[in-house]
Amino acid sequence: MPHIKAFRNPIIPGFNPDPSCILVDDTYYLVTSSFLYTPGIPVYTSKDLVHWTQIGNVITRPSQLSLAKCTIRPGTKNCGGVWAPTIRHHEGTFYVCATCVFPDKEFSDHSRWENIIWKTSDPYAYDAWSDGVGFYFPGYDTSLFWDDDQPAGTVYIQGSTYWRVQEGISQVLINLETGQSLTGPPKEMSTYSGGATHVQERWVVLSLDRRRWHRARPLRDDCTLQRCAQGCILSNGHADIFQTLEGDWFAVALTTRDGRVNFPMGRETVLIPGAWPAGGWPSFRSPVESVMGGGTESELELLPTIHENVLAGFGSGRRGQYWPHGLLRLRNPDERCYAVEDGRLVLGPSSRGDILGGALGSPTFVGRRQTAVECTSEIELVVGADTVGGVSVYLDFQDHFDLVLSSTTTKLRCGERVVASDVDVDGGAVWVRVVAQTDAFRFFVRSGQNEWKRVGHGAARAVSAGFTGVLIGPFAESGRGEVEVRTWTYVE
Repeated sequence: MPHIKAFRNPIIPGFNPDPSCILVDDTYYLVTSSFLYTPGIPVYTSKDLVHWTQIGNVITRPSQLSLAKCTIRPGTKNCGGVWAPTIRHHEGTFYVCATCVFPDKEFSDHSRWENIIWKTSDPYAYDAWSDGVGFYFPGYDTSLFWDDDQPAGTVYIQGSTYWRVQEGISQVLINLETGQSLTGPPKEMSTYSGGATHVQERWVVLSLDRRRWHRARPLRDDCTLQRCAQGCILSNGHADIFQTLEGDWFAVALTTRDGRVNFPMGRETVLIPGAWPAGGWPSFRSPVESVMGGGTESELELLPTIHENVLAGFGSGRRGQYWPHGLLRLRNPDERCYAVEDGRLVLGPSSRGDILGGALGSPTFVGRRQTAVECTSEIELVVGADTVGGVSVYLDFQDHFDLVLSSTTTKLRCGERVVASDVDVDGGAVWVRVVAQTDAFRFFVRSGQNEWKRVGHGAARAVSAGFTGVLIGPFAESGRGEVEVRTWTYVE
């Protein structure tokens, strides 16, 4: 594995916040938050920290986690669901812990936070991760740590208590199989938030959001934390640090693109070079730049052109043997509303009447992450009689642009603004093109052999900010028929 001379940030573009990364043998494994979407907690691998491939997801079936009651905190874009996963490896098993958040509950209500651990011995296998084991922790940003002499079958958990109630880092020792605490309620370790645990030369180091490092040896409930004298870390968020086989230190963290009011891709994953001298404190390069690693942009590989057949990842059958790793649906989808037939995706409207503008529920929608500032999605649809469907640029239930098709109308919904079009659908195939540019998403349609007709646009600023990022894809919203997705390409 060669030393990295130069690399581009973000290393994982698009909606991929709160990264956590480990090295196992010669492979790096990285997970990110998924919030309200299924499959949840994407798992990426790399041999060189530059080229990454999604190999699966932790949450792939309803028995692992219910997102039915997760929504967005009223009056904000702060999304609930799966927050801040941590991935670790111990004695041949991979573990991921995360917090399922219910942001509409009171700040002081401990049921606002549902903390869970999943495990697998083979993260490459489909549906590989176990059902979750819940454990009590009145907060989020949990991390896993094993000490050399702790009891077998146990793990230390460190995490943040909610800053609006009581800011701090707490710790508890739990049974891995049952989630039961072995040390009573979590005990406070520090009056800061956002902890992750790292080890060097028997020093256990906590990284905290308030720009400080603390350390102890060993990490026990009665240990004394030493505080780093200088504020050596200015993190964009959720930094996780690790060492390469060659001994170099790096951090992964979330970030948004600097200088933009339009950042519909949301919070992305960046890589940051650093150093951790023996007996000293970690430090990392600042600022985080689009090209890092000690080289120059001329040394970088040319960015590849992506021309993706999005439907190619589906198997056959009603659900398909596999659901493609990178295609997302809201909460716990009704599988009866999704079918794959001869390479086509067939969508049926929710029997419960769930819609894209609803605060809860699982509307019939399939989305691909927007992973470049400028990109084009083109989808061929056939909308059945008495059925409403189309293509959405979706951030959350409050903020989305929908090109809506039915047997009688074509229109663009941008919040309260509706733009009508005279494109004739008439039960035949309709092509929808969504062109993402720095300032806007522009929508075009055509039917038959007709020319493309521009319908309208939505401002990129309107689908920026919040915890997630834009997904683009087809939906079926109401009626008794189906929406057939015949082709779907994504180009950047």
